[in-house]
Amino acid sequence: MRLAIRYSRAGFTLIELIISMALMVITSGILASIIALNFEVLENFSDREKLLTRGILATTLFERELGMLIDSTNVVIADDQQFRFNDKYGNTFEYSVSSSNLTRQEIGVGSALNLASPVINSDTKFQYYSANNSELTSVPLSAANRKLVKLVKFKLVMDDGGAGVTLLSTVYPENMKIYNH
Repeated sequence: MRLAIRYSRAGFTLIELIISMALMVITSGILASIIALNFEVLENFSDREKLLTRGILATTLFERELGMLIDSTNVVIADDQQFRFNDKYGNTFEYSVSSSNLTRQEIGVGSALNLASPVINSDTKFQYYSANNSELTSVPLSAANRKLVKLVKFKLVMDDGGAGVTLLSTVYPENMKIYNH
C-alpha cells in the first residue's frame, strides 16, 4: 500500500508575512508611545504632588511658629519678602524669600533651612493687616506699623513649570487674642 502525500496550498505567502509583521510593528509603536505618554503624565503629576507637599509643609511650619507670637511688639522685621519675629519662648525666627527659595532660620541657631523651592519670587510675599482687617501696605513696616500687625497672610507660589502652585496661609496668632475682639 502506497501512501499518497498531498501538499496543501493553504499556507501564507511571503508578502502576507511581511505585511502582518509590519502591522505588528506599527501597532507596537503606537502602544509604546501611549505607554510613554502615560508615564510622562504620571511623572509630572508626581513632581507636582511633591512640590505641593513641600509647600504645605513650609506654610504649616510658618503658621505653627507664628502662632506662638506674644504680641505685635515682637515683630522685628515686616517686609513683603522677609518676616522676623520673636515667639513666646524667646526664639527669633526669620522667614525669607530670596531668588527662588523660601528659607527659615532660627536666629542664633544654625544656618538657614531651605523650606520650599523653586518659588516664584515676584508672586511670593508676606502681607500684614491691622485689627480692623485693613492692609498695612508701606513695607517694610515702620516700628509704629509693626505694632499694629494682628494678621499675617503669606502667599507662597511654587514654580511647577506652568502657571504655578499657589498656597495661601492666613495666621491670627493665638496669643494676640484677636478672636475676643
